[in-house]
Amino acid sequence: MNHAPLITCFVGFLLLAACATPEQRAAQVSAQRAIDEAECSRLGFTSGTENFADCLLRLKEIRAQEARTRALNNARRDPFWPGYRLHHPYRYPYRY
Repeated sequence: MNHAPLITCFVGFLLLAACATPEQRAAQVSAQRAIDEAECSRLGFTSGTENFADCLLRLKEIRAQEARTRALNNARRDPFWPGYRLHHPYRYPYRY
């Protein structure tokens, strides 16, 4: 049974699902901004002040650092050998 067309369609759907239109990206950014403003207000900062803007900036920095950490953790994984163990119980493949 030839699965190549099925696999090709599946990969194509995954690529299309990963795409976002500019309108969707703008909606995501505005939703995140509203969440951040609500969080800073909940923490007691007054909207329109320098401290409020600093709070927004710190939340954005925290998100950027978390994204960098996720990217580094993903880069450290070996995608070709997920179950490969680097440290074997003994050095040589055959016991002598």
